[in-house]
Amino acid sequence: MLVWGTLLGTGALQPPFVLADTTVIPSVVASERYDTNIYFAPANLLPTSTRLNDFVTAVGGAAQLLHKSRDLEVSLTAGADVNAYVYNKGLNYLTTRAEGYAILDGWVGQLAQGARLRVDERFRYTPESPGFLTGAGVGAGAGDPFLRGIQAFRANTYANTVSTNGSYPVARGLALEGNYAFSIYRVGSVLAATSTGAAFFDTTVNNWSAGPRFVLTPEDSSLLSYQQQLISQNLTTGNASTIKTNTQSLSAMYTRVMPDWRFSFGGGVTLVQPASKSFPTGSITVSTNPERSTIVQLDLSRRATPSFYLQAGALISNLGQVQITHRLSERLSLRGSVNYAFNQIVPTQSGIQFNNFTVSTGLDYNLTRTMTVGLFYNHMDFKTESPTLNYSILRNVVGFSLTAQWE
Repeated sequence: MLVWGTLLGTGALQPPFVLADTTVIPSVVASERYDTNIYFAPANLLPTSTRLNDFVTAVGGAAQLLHKSRDLEVSLTAGADVNAYVYNKGLNYLTTRAEGYAILDGWVGQLAQGARLRVDERFRYTPESPGFLTGAGVGAGAGDPFLRGIQAFRANTYANTVSTNGSYPVARGLALEGNYAFSIYRVGSVLAATSTGAAFFDTTVNNWSAGPRFVLTPEDSSLLSYQQQLISQNLTTGNASTIKTNTQSLSAMYTRVMPDWRFSFGGGVTLVQPASKSFPTGSITVSTNPERSTIVQLDLSRRATPSFYLQAGALISNLGQVQITHRLSERLSLRGSVNYAFNQIVPTQSGIQFNNFTVSTGLDYNLTRTMTVGLFYNHMDFKTESPTLNYSILRNVVGFSLTAQWE
C-alpha cells in the first residue's frame, strides 16, 4: 500500500482520473525549513561537536483513493517524503505515512435498518515523531493513543492504529455502540542522547468499549460506556520481562449535532492497574463553522493513555488543542493552532511528568487551481521531569512550501 501510494504521489503529474465511483487524487510537495533543534534534545546531553540547528529540504508526494457507492465509502491516502539536511547529512531520512477509512453503513444497514459500521487506520514511520495530532482529525484525536504531547528524543519510530466503530439499533431512540482499536508503537534506532539513561518502550494496545446510546432528539444524544485498555510493553534495548497495564473506565457523554457545528462533553472515572489508582477523566469537543470562511476546532480531554518514554505503564494525560482556519480572500487563507499537554506517569508519586506547549501558524496562497504556496512557523516549548533526567527545550521551525494537488 505504501509503495503504491508513494509511486502515485511522486510520479503521477497528471489530473485525477475517475473509474465509475472511484477517484485518484495525486499530489506533490516541496518545502524548505530552518530548524533550531533537529535532535529534540538539549545541547548539554549531546556531544560538544553536535550541531543542533540546520536547514532541511523536503520533497515528497502522496495519492488519495476515493470510492463511493450506495453501500460503501472508502478513502485511502498513502505517501512519503525525503528530508535532506545541509550540515547534518548523516541524518537525512525518508518518512512514510498512510491513513484511510471505510464507511460500511449501507452494507450493514441491509442487515438492520439504522446500523452503522466504520473502520479506520493510520500508519506512520518517522525519526521526528510529532507530539500532537494536527489537521482535520484534531477533535477526535483520530484514535491515535501516542499523540498526546510527549516529545521524546530523536528516534526511528513506527506507529499504527486500526479501529472499528459500530452501532446497532435496539429500539426506537436506543442503540448499542461498540469500539475496538489495536495500536502498536515500535522504536528502531535512537539517534540522540543515548547515554542519558532515557528509555523507549515498544508498546501494544488493545482498547475496546461498549454501551448504550440514547437518542433524545434528532440533534441530541447521550452515551454511557465501559472501556478497557490493555497495554503490553517491552524495553526497546533489552530483553526485560513484559510489562502489562490495565485501565478500566466508566463514562457518560452528551452530544449535540447541528448543521454548522458539533458539541460534546462528558466525564467519568478511570482505574489504573496494577497501580490500583483511580482518576477522574473527561472531555469537551467543539467543531464549528461560524462563517463559510472560518473553521474552529476545540478539544479538551483528560484520559489514561500508554506511556512509552522513560517509564512504561500508563499516563494521566491532560490535553488542550485549538485550531482555527480563516479564509482572508478567495486565494489567501490563514491557519493557526495552540496545543498544550501535561502528562504524569502513574503512580504520580514517581515524579515523572511531561509539559508541552506548541504554537503553529501559517499562510496559504492559491497560485492556481492546483498549486499552493505556504509560509509556516512553529514554536515548541517542552519540558521533561524525572528523578534521573530533567531538561527543557525551546525549538523553532520556519519555512515555506509549494504544493500541487490535482483534484
